[in-house]
Amino acid sequence: MRPRLCLLLLAPLLFGACRQADDGAGVFSSDPLLGCYATHPRKPAEFRIEQQQGQYHVAFNRDEQWQRDPTALQVSTRAEISRYFKDDADQIDKALVRPTGGFGIFHFNPGATLKGKANDSDYMALVLIGAGPVFKVRCG
Repeated sequence: MRPRLCLLLLAPLLFGACRQADDGAGVFSSDPLLGCYATHPRKPAEFRIEQQQGQYHVAFNRDEQWQRDPTALQVSTRAEISRYFKDDADQIDKALVRPTGGFGIFHFNPGATLKGKANDSDYMALVLIGAGPVFKVRCG
């Protein structure tokens, strides 16, 4: 009886810990780039980063339908990150870019102070029309 009581008391704490690691789609992940993003924290998801068979892909939300880009994204090296953030590459934790260009997403290190970084977001995206902060949002 006692182990069950302990489990019942600890269940809300364990569930809460899992929810904090939620990637926005209801999936547990330690990868900071997996999940859905929008250009404003209150907007619906505009794109999502997913991983299948070890490869990253971006899917865009167009007319309420997810359209996955067939080109796999690549994890950037520090030298590649320097091409986008010449003097601030050390402030980027992880970056994924489309090898043919036109898309990239960057996750900042804690305390990063790059120009153009929003105070309330640790992410920036590069798309065909420009670059700017993006916000992790729920996928639903």
